[in-house]
Amino acid sequence: MFDQFESLIGPSEVEPFAQALRGRPAKSIRPRVDRICQNLPFATAQVPWFPGGLKITGGLKITGGVNATPEPVRPGGYLQYAAADYYIQDAASMLPLAMLKLDPDDWVCDLCAAPGGKASAIAERLGTHGFLLANEVIASRLDVLHYTLARTGRANFLVTNSDPQDLAVSLAGQFDKVLVDVPCSGQSLVARKQQTQSSFSENHVEHCAARAFRILQCALQLVRPGGLLVFSTCTFAIQENEAQVAALLETYRDSLSTGSYPELEPWRSPLLAGCYRLWPHRDDCAGGFAAAIELSDPIEPTNKIDRTKSTHGKTTPSRQTSRRKPQERKPRGRSKLDSAEPMLELGEFHLQKLVENHHWLGYEPGAFAFVERFGHRLGHGLQLARIDSKRIEPYHGLSMLLPTLFTPAHRIELDTKNAKDYLIGNAIARGLTDESSATPWSVACWNRKPLGWLKAASNRWNNYLPAWARFTSFSDAQANQTAPEQTNAWPSDDEPPE
Repeated sequence: MFDQFESLIGPSEVEPFAQALRGRPAKSIRPRVDRICQNLPFATAQVPWFPGGLKITGGLKITGGVNATPEPVRPGGYLQYAAADYYIQDAASMLPLAMLKLDPDDWVCDLCAAPGGKASAIAERLGTHGFLLANEVIASRLDVLHYTLARTGRANFLVTNSDPQDLAVSLAGQFDKVLVDVPCSGQSLVARKQQTQSSFSENHVEHCAARAFRILQCALQLVRPGGLLVFSTCTFAIQENEAQVAALLETYRDSLSTGSYPELEPWRSPLLAGCYRLWPHRDDCAGGFAAAIELSDPIEPTNKIDRTKSTHGKTTPSRQTSRRKPQERKPRGRSKLDSAEPMLELGEFHLQKLVENHHWLGYEPGAFAFVERFGHRLGHGLQLARIDSKRIEPYHGLSMLLPTLFTPAHRIELDTKNAKDYLIGNAIARGLTDESSATPWSVACWNRKPLGWLKAASNRWNNYLPAWARFTSFSDAQANQTAPEQTNAWPSDDEPPE
């Protein structure tokens, strides 16, 4: 297979490429779009192909007291990370984001969304009337997707667990943009020990290519005429990259064309227009591929159904029909609640709330329009709280919402020491602030940014930070004694395909 790569990068670069595959690339972060990351605890440089990304170029973690020893930066170990100032993501994963050309009101489908690096970037960049459908086929990966999206502070999404073929049938032509990071051989992940050298075998590559082509055909059916499909992989094989685009263009020759990105010219593939490549030895990242395909005519689903009917036989309006005025829905016999009154003790809501099986779900206008049109049969949005027999327990995602969407009834501002205690799961002593409040629930904050929920007890604030969000150590000297050196459980980078 390295003979194939030689045709792309030239004989003189094959050995540097092979060497780069054995080493870990520079770490990168993607700051949240509503945060100004001016005081990051490490040095950074802009990612050339994605202005919203930063490569970590250096930093200093102090160990051994007076004898300072520089060590690799661990960006997941800082309070800024806990406060969702940034997402840890390989710079190569930002290439397809640069190609999406998002508009604020776009409806977007991320067809293979977990663990959520690209999906969260999309949600952050959409307006209140935009909408993201974040789909993940593998159910065991849904939790990490929910957690990652909650860190955006947005409620403009729906998380689904559907086969791409089923989505292609029920949602044909509904999306302005579709992103599909297809399962692939994962050749760029060898250095991370998330793939083995078998990812370079011809049989494995051909198997992955066949599976990816089926997914890409489904993805095309989701795109409305005039829309855009962006397709990406974390592999280098031509069969899984340019050959896939060429096959789609041949199959649907009257409906498709490749997109053009003059600003990405340095990374253009020499094989086919509309295709772009990153290489670990050239670009100081894991490496990857992305392509953009524009659609002029609809691609008909392979399994046709009457899409004017819902599963209950009721008419489902098309996207072009007038939208109904949002109304507060009441439980339909599955909850003992008569109103949203118990939610009021948590704070003031500035988004649409719906109840489903004792769970209150939150939606911004674009996401609510989708739910009004297609219902909850596909998935659900941001989980706000669970209420059973009028006992309320808020979810982590509610505490992380933007102030424009939710204003907590009570906040507690923690200093750095108490913020670290909170993040490792400790209760917080009472008396930190004026604690008079009509609700036992408070949002713990650091630098005026939310970290999670606290609940009042007689002499302390009980910690309601979920176990998956807790830290086991920090990347600065003050916290080295709190726990053994290992990373926290927050999702980071793009996981290997399964």
